[in-house]
Amino acid sequence: MKVSVDMSISYLSTAKLNDELEIVSRALGRKRGYFGTSVLIKNKETGEIIAEGRHSLFCRVASKM
Repeated sequence: MKVSVDMSISYLSTAKLNDELEIVSRALGRKRGYFGTSVLIKNKETGEIIAEGRHSLFCRVASKM
């Protein structure tokens, strides 16, 4: 079973049609069944952050009994 604990998106700037964007995602860590991830969307030319997102997820491992 997988459950989203928290999801958030912050829109920090705007992108225009034909802007080339870069998406950077990473795992923030894992502690037991809890996972955290983050995503940045940036303007590839200027490096300006367009949006930032975070997702926290809980995964329960099925019992082997």
